[in-house]
Amino acid sequence: MSDDSESTVFGYLAADHDRLDELLIDTSAHVRAGDLPAATRALEAFAAGLRRHIRLEDDVLFPVFERVTGMTSGPTTVMREEHRMIEQHLDQMVAAVAQGDPAAFTEEKLAMMGVLGEHNAKEESVVYPMTDARLHDGERAALVAQLRAFR
Repeated sequence: MSDDSESTVFGYLAADHDRLDELLIDTSAHVRAGDLPAATRALEAFAAGLRRHIRLEDDVLFPVFERVTGMTSGPTTVMREEHRMIEQHLDQMVAAVAQGDPAAFTEEKLAMMGVLGEHNAKEESVVYPMTDARLHDGERAALVAQLRAFR
């Protein structure tokens, strides 16, 4: 991760989006190749990473965003609803790979990506930069440290 990821919410979480995108690309390649064991391993890494990312936003970032912006029922309400939709598609992707059904995996992946693409863009253009802008340097550094340590 770049120096920016060490000091800003945007840097850390946008880099995590990129990392997750790469894991999904890897998973998809294994599914297309028919390598079920490798697809399962790659999907487990993607699913664990995505679930962690969602939890850290829901449990850590969004409450901070709401506090520093005063927006308690706008963007974060929509983001949380989208997180639930993303998790449903992810669950179906996991089930499809477990059942050895590449077509179902691809269908659910495309449906998830339909939500995820716009979702990530909104986070990267609104939530992350607004959070960074409203926090003092020390607060921002503490939040990024908390995000990095989140399990």
